Amino acid sequence: MDLASTPNVLITSSGLNSAQAIRDLTAAVYDAGGSIAASKKVVLGSHYSLLMALWLPEATPASAAATLSKTLEAHVAGGASLSVVPLESAGGGAEDATVTRRLKIECPQKPGIVLTVTQLLQDHGAVTSQMEAGTSAREGAIWFEIECLVELPESVVEEVGAQLAFWSDGAGAKLLFDASPFRAPLEAA
Repeated sequence: MDLASTPNVLITSSGLNSAQAIRDLTAAVYDAGGSIAASKKVVLGSHYSLLMALWLPEATPASAAATLSKTLEAHVAGGASLSVVPLESAGGGAEDATVTRRLKIECPQKPGIVLTVTQLLQDHGAVTSQMEAGTSAREGAIWFEIECLVELPESVVEEVGAQLAFWSDGAGAKLLFDASPFRAPLEAA
């Protein structure tokens, strides 16, 4: 692979968590001649969910997906949910420069928090990645926490920040929206 190579297939899998499940997936990747470009696994309780981007050198995305699907059928034990998706290269166009911002929100749990925030971001052409969310008991109530990286056009950063601040003030939320690549605790209000 050269430096201009991009992954050409994506595997998604979920099921009961075990060392065998991931071993079987990686054995199938190896047998198909693939190489792992990136992987993310999350475990909740006794179940896992996994995304894995792969390179299958010298293959088109469609042929790479077909090859990998056949190999996975031979290796992966029943019970796991599997999907193989060809990854086409995105066409480049003249777009506004993008920047990355870390977004962290903590607030009392209520329905619609993620929808409100993701709709605001979508309306401004933003894309979220590495999102983590959860709840915890705090101050006699259930609190919701979400942290993610947001890729957005540089031209809308101030407007998005202002709208997030306006929303968080009305929702009783603690908000962090900055350029820091590091996780940081929010200061007490």
